[in-house]
Amino acid sequence: MNKSFWRPFLITAGAIVLVAVLAPLVPARESKVFSIKKLDPIKTLMAPPEVASAADSLSEKAKQMHIASELQQLEPFLQKLQQQGQNRSGNLRIAFFGDSIIEGDLLTGKLRELLQAQYGGHGVGLVPITSIVHGFRQTIRHEFSRNWETVSFMKRGSDKYPLGMVGYTFIPRTWGYEESVIETEAIPEVLDSLGNVISTGQEASSRKETRRFNVSGPAWVEYSGVKTPGGASEFRRIRLFYSRASANSTVRVSLNGGEQTTHALTPGEGVQMLDLSPATPVTRIRLTFSPTDPIHVFGVSFDDLSGVYVDNFAVRGFSGMYFNAIPTEYMGAFQRYLDYDLVVLQYGGNVSSPKVRDYSRYKKGMTESIRHIQSAMPGVPILVIGVQDRSSKQNGSYQTSPDIPILVQTQSQLAAETGSAFWNLYEAMGGYNSMIGYVNASPRLAAKDYTHFTRAGADKLARMLHKVLTTGKND
Repeated sequence: MNKSFWRPFLITAGAIVLVAVLAPLVPARESKVFSIKKLDPIKTLMAPPEVASAADSLSEKAKQMHIASELQQLEPFLQKLQQQGQNRSGNLRIAFFGDSIIEGDLLTGKLRELLQAQYGGHGVGLVPITSIVHGFRQTIRHEFSRNWETVSFMKRGSDKYPLGMVGYTFIPRTWGYEESVIETEAIPEVLDSLGNVISTGQEASSRKETRRFNVSGPAWVEYSGVKTPGGASEFRRIRLFYSRASANSTVRVSLNGGEQTTHALTPGEGVQMLDLSPATPVTRIRLTFSPTDPIHVFGVSFDDLSGVYVDNFAVRGFSGMYFNAIPTEYMGAFQRYLDYDLVVLQYGGNVSSPKVRDYSRYKKGMTESIRHIQSAMPGVPILVIGVQDRSSKQNGSYQTSPDIPILVQTQSQLAAETGSAFWNLYEAMGGYNSMIGYVNASPRLAAKDYTHFTRAGADKLARMLHKVLTTGKND
């Protein structure tokens, strides 16, 4: 073999040996300009390759992460609850805001049942005028006409139409609207005999279409009692909340299917209340409004003079970040009328995404929402419920979505920074991959979307939350 091969080979080999001998002797050094790390070439060469992905690394962190619940801010509520248990006089009321997790009075219905069995109470609290899940809710029978315009956190125009405490405003109209899903079938490509594309194909797709239609007759809503735990078989105290009535605005009221009586409404801006409480309990009430009088109706409250009440304020798809759509003066007025002792915020699922690693924007938005509530309802404690475990498919199997621990940590931080209590639902469920156990349980505790709970699962969460609210402890 000639010298032209050996000469560069020997030079390279000598350089490697020299580096291996001298590198460990070079001291580590840190400065503002540069840093030198102490090297061990042998260990570096022998080290196994890093094959773990970012998702795998996050999963390992998720398994080990522990974020404590912080419940000391609930002390004022716990003291009032203790007094309620001793005296059984006066009202204790919870405003429970959430997303689709609590739709149809899931979780809140069982929580109400447990609290009322322990501390008294008869009624389901404040109920909206219409609801997309009215047929699913078991704690009250709820029917309404089709000519109500519905404005909410999720619908554009809420700046023009201030929202009520329920997160909605309802306006009687001479028309209604409905959404339908338009499906488009897939169209395959068309090729000629040589394989050339004659006509391009099209994937299957769907889109929502809103149709508006005329409605003859008045706008109405009817509520009936039910003999269901957490509900009410009869109505004792009934109050209607509304705004922007005109000088000629009225509501016609029928109790138990009887003759209608007409009540004048107070005109003007701001939240108004009309007490419709009957002399003796009733099982059904129907309210009728003129479709040409666009007053803003917020809801009807069903309660009694004493006991504990849980108001379910569910808005599907809502993140919790835009509470300023309920004006401070409106929220303050509801507080004066209903005197809430605790506000619960159950959000997070609608911002969760496996790809997100930074929830600073969500933190800012939720902080603004909490500050808004605090300014309208000073002194009322707030409980932030952390997002539930949620699974996404990773490497062919369902696992805790990589962003969930990050989101839970963000919620814990924003609760601490706003002086709110924090309940870590993710950890209460069992932490990493606990949603899989809920889906596979018998009876099933969660749906196969690995996000939402069944009624049995929601009842389980309610029992856990009941313990938190009555003891101030999470274990």
